[in-house]
Amino acid sequence: MRALLQTKARRGRKDFGGGESDAADGEKDEARRDFLGFRGMRFPPSNEQGVVYLFGMVSREIGFEVEAIRSKSYPDCVARRRLEVRPGYGKWRKVMIEFEYRSSKFRLHNHDPTECDIIVCWENDWPSCPIEVIELKNVVRQLPRT
Repeated sequence: MRALLQTKARRGRKDFGGGESDAADGEKDEARRDFLGFRGMRFPPSNEQGVVYLFGMVSREIGFEVEAIRSKSYPDCVARRRLEVRPGYGKWRKVMIEFEYRSSKFRLHNHDPTECDIIVCWENDWPSCPIEVIELKNVVRQLPRT
C-alpha cells in the first residue's frame, strides 16, 4: 500500500484530487494556488463537489440541517434553516439549495430562481443575483479552523 501511495505521489497532486478541476465544469486550477487549511480541507474547492463537501462540514454551525443531497435533480439540496425567533428559541424553515462553484453558474445552467431559495458557492461573482447567496469563502474566514 505504501508503495502505491508513493507512486501516486510522484505522479502529482491530481491523483489525490488536488490538481485540475473537472473539465466539464470549466473551472481552472486557480483556486488550488492558495492554501486553505480549514479543518480537513487543505485547499479551497475547485468545483461544485468541493463546495458540497465544505458546506457539509459547516452546515450545522451556520444554521442548517441537511435533509437530502440530490445528484440528479434541481435543486441539489433540501435542508432546514434555523430562524432565530428570540434568543435561545428558534424555528426551522425548509429551504431549497443549489450548489455552484461560482454563483454565476446558476444563471449559465438556466436554473429557475423561483424553485430555489439559496445558492451556496465558493465565490459570489453575481452581485445582482435574484436569490440569497452564501459565499463559503467568507463563511470559513469567520469560523474556527480546527
